[in-house]
Amino acid sequence: MKKLIHTAIASLLMAVMVSSCGWHLRGSGQLASNISSVHISGANKKSNFYRTLSRSLKANKVVITDSHTEAEYRIVTLNQRSERRTATVSSGARVSEYQLTELVDVVIFAANGTQLLPRTTLRTERFYDFDENDVQSKSEEAELLKKEMINDLAQQVVRRLNAVSRRSNPSTAPEKNTGNATEG
Repeated sequence: MKKLIHTAIASLLMAVMVSSCGWHLRGSGQLASNISSVHISGANKKSNFYRTLSRSLKANKVVITDSHTEAEYRIVTLNQRSERRTATVSSGARVSEYQLTELVDVVIFAANGTQLLPRTTLRTERFYDFDENDVQSKSEEAELLKKEMINDLAQQVVRRLNAVSRRSNPSTAPEKNTGNATEG
């Protein structure tokens, strides 16, 4: 009983310390409140990446506009691509592991056309074991990993948008100590 109480107290203290330091799971952060509308161009509107990015922005209460002239920010996605390569080979010269890579080039503009983020390649990688005796389930695993990777790319775009919006609007950034204290 005493050990259970100590475990509960330690867990509670850990939860308080983690929440009080501002720590949060990656991807669970919020966009700056000053972002109200975004136009996404360059991406195929029927692609998984476009739908995932749109969903992530809408979850943060950002309106996706049809025209870049109506938007506060414009996200241009270029050259979204997938790659698969052999990562490891077994002693029998058979593939035992693949590496999946998802990439997208992104440029972010302000409403006035100012480039806030130059062309940047965002990338995410995953590895998965391959078993030639179980091709169907390994193909399904690869598809699931690809969905996770596209979600990760969308979150990277949202984080970049958040960063450039804070840089371009210093009023939303946390206050910094300017070091102007007088010495006595």
